[in-house]
Amino acid sequence: MLFMELIRRNRLVSRSIKNLGLCYFAFFTFIGSSAQQWSPKDSILLSLKGKPSFSAGLDSRRSYLRGKPIDIFGLRVGADYQKTAGYIGLYTTAFQDRTDNMYEYVYLSGIGEYRWFKNYRWFLTQTVQMGVGTASLSFRQSNGTYDYRDLMLIPIETGVNATFRVWRYFGLSAGVGARFSLTPNSYFSASYYTFGVCVYTDEISKTVKHVLHD
Repeated sequence: MLFMELIRRNRLVSRSIKNLGLCYFAFFTFIGSSAQQWSPKDSILLSLKGKPSFSAGLDSRRSYLRGKPIDIFGLRVGADYQKTAGYIGLYTTAFQDRTDNMYEYVYLSGIGEYRWFKNYRWFLTQTVQMGVGTASLSFRQSNGTYDYRDLMLIPIETGVNATFRVWRYFGLSAGVGARFSLTPNSYFSASYYTFGVCVYTDEISKTVKHVLHD
């Protein structure tokens, strides 16, 4: 009886593996056929042939440090190629917990941005960035002294952001992402989110030029 049950289970496992293999085959076949028609790589290469425009702005976000909400303040500057964009960003944050432990982070990050979708109302982008900087940590000991640690910080981040144009010159923006620190014991790996109001400076510039011209 036990022997027959083992045979039955073995057949079920073999069948499941076969079905899973068929699913993977169908999935990658679909991806391969789609890639022949359209590829983000082609879009990136094509956009880089155009003339970029200068872009700068704030890139602050809400995140978490050891389970506590924090604000990460950022400023980025770079080149905008419409479909893609490249930036250099400077980010910093500091936090002190209830036991007087102090966490300070400063890092410079290279940022790549890809626009998945864009029309007059909606704007969907994805960012990938990698940075290098310093993490200055201080931990209060039971005897009142502090243990100081200075670490090289290497964060990798990726996120998706959506923007909805409410009016010609203003819109609402929100996004989510994740940050991974390659530095052990830096406590910097966490999720993050953003929300706020965006200003379409290009539309404002067009209106100002039109008014001055008239």
